[in-house]
Amino acid sequence: MRAGTLAFSLAIAVAGGAPCEAAPPSDHPAVELKSVAGHPMQYYVALPDGWTPGRKWPIVAALEAAEKEFRLNAERFARAARVFPSIIVTPVTVTNGNAGQRDPSIYPYSAATWDRIEKEGVCAFDEDGLAKVLSAVREAYHGEDRIYLTGFEAGAHLVWATVFHRPEELAAAAPVAGNYRGRCVDGKPVSLHPSRKALPIRGFAGALDTAFGPSGPIFAQWKDAERIARSQGYADIDAVVIRGKGHVPLPDEVLAYFASLRKGRSR
Repeated sequence: MRAGTLAFSLAIAVAGGAPCEAAPPSDHPAVELKSVAGHPMQYYVALPDGWTPGRKWPIVAALEAAEKEFRLNAERFARAARVFPSIIVTPVTVTNGNAGQRDPSIYPYSAATWDRIEKEGVCAFDEDGLAKVLSAVREAYHGEDRIYLTGFEAGAHLVWATVFHRPEELAAAAPVAGNYRGRCVDGKPVSLHPSRKALPIRGFAGALDTAFGPSGPIFAQWKDAERIARSQGYADIDAVVIRGKGHVPLPDEVLAYFASLRKGRSR
């Protein structure tokens, strides 16, 4: 594990730009709820400061946890995007736990959509929907082809499914305090695309997280996912432990890591 070294590099990357602490909660970025043609999945999107159609922009898909605070998740990553100016996308997913499903105060989906989800399964709905959403975002907002993907807690189920099934579509993946129970992965072949070998995967956790951190019982889920990934040829995978942080989605640290990858490629 190179956690200490990488955490130090992240600290430098964040310190070199804007302050690491998120903006006050009252500072709400412009986040819009959108629909996508050809699929009922909806998503929140926020554009970076200075966005223009004259260039291509990185896309960060930030997958929400079981709390299902989709808009709040989009806002927190949009605030942190000053570290890594990028298009923030938070799809309204259903693989992140059963609680709240069919509740109109949580989900913007109709009864017909829920019937479809029950028929085809949450994994098919989310995997197909995420692909459609990202295609639409690329076209509408001049997004880059490969995306940066992160997910907190139960949001990591879809992170791992995408890592194992569509690595060629990813620039990097960063599950944070991530669950792994084989959801949407077991029973399906893992991709043999050669891009998987060099795909950067970092499992973030707060050192003070007593459940998902290195000393917590749920950290074993990260180790399970790491072991499976390595056995399938994913070679650039490691854990990142952030000192002084607890059970939080770490948007500043994750986006600083994504930014560091681009700086590394430009040298």
